[in-house]
Amino acid sequence: MAIKALCRSMFGALLLAIAVPAFGTPTPMSPDWPGTIQAARSNWNATAPPDAGWVDVTLPDDWSTRWPQFDGVVWYRLSWNQTASLDDVGLYIEYLTLAGEIRVNGALIARDASLVEPLSRMWNTPRYWRLPPPLLRTGENTLLMRVSGLAQYQPGLGPVQVGAAPALRQRFDDAYLMRQRLGAVGTTIDLTVWLLRRREVAYGWYAANQIVWFPIAWNMLATSPWPFATTDAYQNITEIAVPLMAACWTMFVLRFCERRWPRREAAMWVAMLAAALWIVLAPHDAKHVARDATNLLCLIVMGAADIAFVWFAWHGGRTDQRVLSLCSAIAFCAGVHDIMAVAGLIHDNTNYGTLTEHITVIGVAIVLAWNFTASLRRIESFNVELQHTVDDARAELAATLLRQHELELVQVRLGERLNLAHDLHDGLGGMLIGNIASLERAPDTVSSQKMLDAMRQLRDDLRLIIDAASSEHYGEYSLKELLGPLRHRMSQLFETHGIAIRWRVENLDAVMLTSTQSMDLLRILQEALTNVVKHSGASWVEVDLVNDTDALQLVVRDNGKGIEARGNALPGTGMRSMKARARRLNATFSVSSQPGTTAVRLRMSMARMEDDRHQNGS
Repeated sequence: MAIKALCRSMFGALLLAIAVPAFGTPTPMSPDWPGTIQAARSNWNATAPPDAGWVDVTLPDDWSTRWPQFDGVVWYRLSWNQTASLDDVGLYIEYLTLAGEIRVNGALIARDASLVEPLSRMWNTPRYWRLPPPLLRTGENTLLMRVSGLAQYQPGLGPVQVGAAPALRQRFDDAYLMRQRLGAVGTTIDLTVWLLRRREVAYGWYAANQIVWFPIAWNMLATSPWPFATTDAYQNITEIAVPLMAACWTMFVLRFCERRWPRREAAMWVAMLAAALWIVLAPHDAKHVARDATNLLCLIVMGAADIAFVWFAWHGGRTDQRVLSLCSAIAFCAGVHDIMAVAGLIHDNTNYGTLTEHITVIGVAIVLAWNFTASLRRIESFNVELQHTVDDARAELAATLLRQHELELVQVRLGERLNLAHDLHDGLGGMLIGNIASLERAPDTVSSQKMLDAMRQLRDDLRLIIDAASSEHYGEYSLKELLGPLRHRMSQLFETHGIAIRWRVENLDAVMLTSTQSMDLLRILQEALTNVVKHSGASWVEVDLVNDTDALQLVVRDNGKGIEARGNALPGTGMRSMKARARRLNATFSVSSQPGTTAVRLRMSMARMEDDRHQNGS
């Protein structure tokens, strides 16, 4: 219901807009002047009116109809008999085209800045003065005006009144509001709307329309010829904006109504650009012909666009299209009035195009607000749906994470059992198999002391496994504490075999490893030292286990006979076991060997160890 009421209101405004240009406001003609009105031609440099050549005229006057192609100065002499009081007399001039000078009883009361080319542009500026009593006299008074103009731009003088000052002041205020202030407000609003929506693709053509409209709107406000050197140059910019504006508006209508007519659009642009070029290239004496023909072409194009706009909007169109189509129809009616005024078909100097442009801007604002509200409603609905989806996804994710956590716990337990099995196999298993083999080969030669030593080794190895596993359970990760038992045991072993061993252990207090990492590292060390005892024939061995803040480095170096390399592979299951453990530690493992020296090296990045510890801990 609100939309229907809005449309009815807009339709009423449309009818009002049609009526105003058609009938217009009453334009005071020369019978309202209480005396005589005469005009005479003169040259550009004349400082005084001519003595001869005066003819009677009526106001408003366009001297190009009387003196075709005359560019120059026309003097207007208006005489009246002042019988009322001289204390409250006002003078009102609706307009003069283009610039002028005003004298009352020989006294200068106003003079525009430039009375020769480039002329001041005072054609749309109403004027009012309260005439001081000393300036007037009882009886006959004379108003003399020097008007400079060009025949191509409707030169002449508009309605003039002399009478009671308060009434004329009110008329001036009304005229100034219509001609200047509303135009200034409309131009500012147009630019503001464009600045706010200049990046909207859907309104790109409307933005272009506002840009090319600006010279037309500014022409209603400007009083200075700057920055142009001639009136023709100034008018060229204003006039070529008309076909460009019509083309941009037509493109906006088509795109807003979701229509594309490539061939017709191309033909329209060719015609509009040709019209603009004609205006620029036309000689001075033919400017009005080019201007009137171009205006007629623009009227036809914009009329067709606006009719199509109304048709599209009201035959299956959207509500926003209907609102804006009514606004465009109002603006079109105002454009018809203005073009008829420029062509001289009606006598009205008021430009309604700049005034009804406000209606179009308001319509665009209503459309934008309407679309914004609709988009906001869609966003709110989407947010509700999105929240439900997020809640469902969060619940599903929580269930998935719970299942994943359970699976990871199972995997960790299986991994721990597998590692424990490997440790038992590599440590206790190897020792048991070796001792069993010795007993089977020569049971009578195995002494009680040797069996006791073997049992002690099994005990120590089992203690190593238990300590590494239990340390993680109780939160004890210090590698230095885990290394102590192994170091003691291996030192005794080497002493028994007559091999000197030197330990270099530094900065291990801050090294915290998981039980798996600790076990792998100690197994690598144990295997390397065991290989020295069994195979190297060395007389000394050095063990370096150093934490240098960036990495943990292990080096086992001896002076034995070395390891024979077979191809690119290292011999023995012990070496393969050390390499496998090094890969689990994400460490760099290498063995260098030659007769007289063998070195086993392991390097673990502290950052990677920390990441592994957190992952295993999680």
